[in-house]
Amino acid sequence: MTNRTARLLLLVIVLAYAGLGALYALRTPAWQAPDEPAHYNYVRYVAEEGRLPVLAPGDYPAAYLEEIKARRFPADMSIAPLRYEAHQPPLYYLLAAGVYRLAAWAGAPTLLALRLFSVLLGALGLLAGYRALRLLFPADPLIPLGALALAGALPQHVAMTAAVNNDVLAEALVALCVWRALAIAPRGGVARDGWAPRRAVGLGLLLGLAFLTKMQSYVGWAVAGWVMAQDAAQDALRDGATRATWRARAGRLLRYGGIAVGTALVVALPWLARNAAIYGLGDPLAMARHDLVVRGQPTTAALVAAEGYGGLAVSFLRTTFRSFWGQFGWMGVPLDGRLYQALGMLTGLAGLGLLLGIVRARRGEGTAPWPRGAAAVLAVWIGVTTLGYLWWNLRYVQHQGRYLFPAILALGAAGTIGLREVFTAPLRRTLPVLGALLLALMGLGLWRGSLPRYPLALVAAAGLGLAGLHLAERVSGRRLTAAAVLGVYAGVWALALWALGNVVVPALAPL
Repeated sequence: MTNRTARLLLLVIVLAYAGLGALYALRTPAWQAPDEPAHYNYVRYVAEEGRLPVLAPGDYPAAYLEEIKARRFPADMSIAPLRYEAHQPPLYYLLAAGVYRLAAWAGAPTLLALRLFSVLLGALGLLAGYRALRLLFPADPLIPLGALALAGALPQHVAMTAAVNNDVLAEALVALCVWRALAIAPRGGVARDGWAPRRAVGLGLLLGLAFLTKMQSYVGWAVAGWVMAQDAAQDALRDGATRATWRARAGRLLRYGGIAVGTALVVALPWLARNAAIYGLGDPLAMARHDLVVRGQPTTAALVAAEGYGGLAVSFLRTTFRSFWGQFGWMGVPLDGRLYQALGMLTGLAGLGLLLGIVRARRGEGTAPWPRGAAAVLAVWIGVTTLGYLWWNLRYVQHQGRYLFPAILALGAAGTIGLREVFTAPLRRTLPVLGALLLALMGLGLWRGSLPRYPLALVAAAGLGLAGLHLAERVSGRRLTAAAVLGVYAGVWALALWALGNVVVPALAPL
């Protein structure tokens, strides 16, 4: 794939996301995204009062929230009592307040203006993510393009980035932090900017802004820290692992890392000091106040008591998967079960491809599916995000796949690698796996007395698709893998467009 083709595809992907996001912003009924009223009230308060709100008891009226959701936010029920996001870091709301004032001055709908602002931030996040992934995969533009195509087409991700919330700015800043860390640190023999005090300050500024957007900014901190540590370790090994070399590299890491962290703390300090003055010295993040205010939310302990650990595991895995791909509104509008099965088949193929790629890399067969060190960066990006998601669910029942979206670009890159591997792998390696799955499903169906026809059809279709792709490549004499991967993501985009008109709007329109 030439650079010109890659740039053209990048433009197409970003414009396709922007168009789809704008449609979701325009057509999704008001307040039908998780916590959107509370985020909107935060923005409105900043715009109209000129100061940050204070989270107080009563800001989470649990019974009222359940009633207004059940009635689909009718005009006779105000959203004003929903103020439970007032503990959030302020950056998104300060920026959005300017959009709110401009829309109000122009007489435009403020909710739509804020949603479109989120879509704009989502497009900026895609562009920053592309720059980061291009540095991570400099010779392989398909992986960055595939990652963006998934992020820009995934129905749930599009729905969330077309709503009023601080998630989308946090994702964009995480991508910016990763991009700048990768741009500074040399790797794989590719010349980069190199560490310097002003660049460390710039990275620290981005880390501080991310911290002032959402607590999930720790993902950007972790990945940037890993890139810096990886850079120091690789340099030491390349120069010869002498004690003096290690000492010099460790000193550089501590020096520039200290500058970055110090800058970030300076940026965040005014907000932390303000919280300490309001909520107490022991609660600078306002999390203790948040726990006090949101009493009434479902807890993990209550779920375990009612359904046991097995029920918790089933609910967690099933709901996480479904809400990652698409479970709309306030988690109350799922897709058809057959679509989840098809998406599960797609996920399974990507996972099989990753496994085949790992085996191929360990055997030294051909070119490795990823550059040295890139897999570790993706693993840290995904792993830290997943650990944060698990931690959040230790106390509250928050089985929402959207909490994995800070790593959506890394997940998209991993998924693209997996799909490419499974599409290019010899049929002698893929078809036996699908055949074994087919036999297992048939055996399970015979044991239960009813064949699972739809899952069987999905597995058969996957096998026929792989065989057809190999045949088409043999007949045409051309590699069609990139087109096949991007074609899959085009199908996901079409699913998101279909879901908006056939699921989201009909199910969430006011009663």
